[in-house]
Amino acid sequence: MKNFLFTLIFILISTSLVKADDIKDFEIEGMSVGDSLLDYISSKKIDSAFKNASYYKNDTYVVIFIPKISKQYDKIQVTLKPNDKKNIIFSVEGIIDYDNQIENCKIKKKEIIKELKDLFKDIDQLDDDRKYSADPTNNSFSYTTWFFLDTGGFISVSCTKMGNEVRKKNGWIDELSIAVTSAELEKFLKNDPY
Repeated sequence: MKNFLFTLIFILISTSLVKADDIKDFEIEGMSVGDSLLDYISSKKIDSAFKNASYYKNDTYVVIFIPKISKQYDKIQVTLKPNDKKNIIFSVEGIIDYDNQIENCKIKKKEIIKELKDLFKDIDQLDDDRKYSADPTNNSFSYTTWFFLDTGGFISVSCTKMGNEVRKKNGWIDELSIAVTSAELEKFLKNDPY
């Protein structure tokens, strides 16, 4: 976990030195929004990931987990457009499992938020604790902090506590996630994507 925080801080510091005012300046596992996922994994692996995909309203965007080995994250997920042959990334998210350790997750989240606030004095922040929208039983909760860039797009840091029903049915567990999302996807998400 210490390596994860150090890596996140290093990436954010190094990008801020080159005036990181564009969401494309931020990376998770070397990937940025606007990149082609094909630069990181094969089309065969992408096609395989589509077999377990989640689609937004009207199939405008699709979220897939990618088979990318990571020392910092337990899972990596990306958001693409389903019929885009270039597989352009609209969001990339690193996820760390914190099963039955939600309080430890919240502590780590606070540390990451403090580092982000120290690095970016003028970035807009929104704290948003609510029921986790992906859980139809409404028994899961998400504790999210959003950082919005003036040029569009956002970074989010979130702890999610899963309810018993989705744990049993889907195998979901408590987790910490850090996501970097493009201005285009941000605009879509603001207009009722579900």
